[in-house]
Amino acid sequence: MHRVIKMIWGLGLMVAMATAWADPVSPQAQMAVQQHGRARVMVMLDSTAGNRVPSMSATSLPAGGLALAAKQRARRVSQDRDALLSTLPRGGYRVRRSFAQVPALVMDVDAQALQRLRRNPRVLGVDLDRGGTGASVAPDESSVVNGVSLLQPASLDGRGMKVAVIDTGVDSDHPDIAAQLLDEQCFCSLADGDRGCCPNGLTSQSGKGAAEDDNGHGSNVAGIIVGQGRVAPRGAVPAAQLVAVKVLDRQNNFCCSSDVVAALDWLASHHPDVDVVNLSLGSWDLYAGSCDNSRSSTRALKSAVDRLTELGAVVVASAGNQGSANAMSAPACLSNVLGVAAAWDVNAGPATLLGCTEASRAPRQPACFSNRSATTALYAAGAMVTSVGLAGGTSVFGGTSQAAPMVAACQLALKQAAPAATVVQRMDAVRLSYSRVTDIVSGRGYAFLDCPDAVDLLQPGYFSSPRQPIAVRGAQPLIPPRGPRTSGSSVAVGPLLATTATATVQPDALAAIRARTSPPRSSRLLRVRELEP
Repeated sequence: MHRVIKMIWGLGLMVAMATAWADPVSPQAQMAVQQHGRARVMVMLDSTAGNRVPSMSATSLPAGGLALAAKQRARRVSQDRDALLSTLPRGGYRVRRSFAQVPALVMDVDAQALQRLRRNPRVLGVDLDRGGTGASVAPDESSVVNGVSLLQPASLDGRGMKVAVIDTGVDSDHPDIAAQLLDEQCFCSLADGDRGCCPNGLTSQSGKGAAEDDNGHGSNVAGIIVGQGRVAPRGAVPAAQLVAVKVLDRQNNFCCSSDVVAALDWLASHHPDVDVVNLSLGSWDLYAGSCDNSRSSTRALKSAVDRLTELGAVVVASAGNQGSANAMSAPACLSNVLGVAAAWDVNAGPATLLGCTEASRAPRQPACFSNRSATTALYAAGAMVTSVGLAGGTSVFGGTSQAAPMVAACQLALKQAAPAATVVQRMDAVRLSYSRVTDIVSGRGYAFLDCPDAVDLLQPGYFSSPRQPIAVRGAQPLIPPRGPRTSGSSVAVGPLLATTATATVQPDALAAIRARTSPPRSSRLLRVRELEP
């Protein structure tokens, strides 16, 4: 009898151990190694083990403490990386990329090294280092519909702000870009792993010329934000400084998510004062809902974004253009990123773009090509957008890639208008827009970018009269409740959760798209209170 009890107890223990242990190696990584002998993988380490990697907060550390915390974090990340590599067989791996602030690394591994990684308790996950694309295929109607064309006339021109654009790079000597370009960097690998797509032909490059654009996509995106208006239509916040990071090749693709992680990691180390980061790109893989812990690549992206938000930056990303009604690409699917879907900006007839055909188009009409999911933050007009082009010219692009920088520009204006506002408050200010749209496929309602409305939420009275000073509790702004606004310049339609209203956009009738039907005051109050500290 005792022997039977011991056997049952032993079997139960084995089942419990098997249930508790989850294989950190993805089936795709295992299969790739079996088929090809080696595979390029992203290895995510457990940063919570022993509390080795400290978190940072721009508001919780004394002067100079943030830089010290960053150095301590980098040292511990390096120590953990070296400890992991010491357990792997010589010749069984090759490090392709490592990071300063993110506890992850990218390697080519063989079967023996993969097995060692599987057994290491500090390894959270091992996945293929997958790639993606820039999310697209023009003052401009989109800037009017989104309300960002009103920022510079209201003295919200981005002065004193810094934005990073992670993309194909920029036309560095373009008259609309050159004066604002502060720094350049490149992390651009090719699929074979041995060659790079940086201007120098390598996988990394720093300094002047490192982010020279060979596609045009990144120049268009950057121009939407900081363009000077000498050649192309003026950008929304032309006084902001620009940091350009190239991760996309001349075909507007990236081979590996690790290049995007490297770009975010580099920004946290070299530009910790960056205010907004725009990523008009996304993974080929789509994710329903939050993707924070979906695989090693999204864990690493989440870790990199965490560092930037701790430093005070808002990160914006395009949702992608595969037309999914229930999923987005990474990094837009991360919980701490503003994932942006795209809408049209004009009344017009049928159009085919990015593999999708619309029977007709209207301002704020969700575009059929745009990805969206239950966690998409908001829509913004992004088709079509005329902006900066290569060789000192102009370009016309359309997609979620063009919608995202509209939101990024608004985030810079919010920081300039209300510098005491937290990252979460600035993000919520655009998510609480009076203007709403409805996706007829999923039936879900979404906020639509109305930048003057968002500014008024953080800085009451900025766009409506009279202007009032913002109240504060300690160092944080108080977001007071507001009744229906009867004046102002923002673009809005419909009540908070209603379907999209019809509006006509004509050059001589912009007032038609600025008409507002305010939501019930009680529902607005309930959502505004979420912003208060």
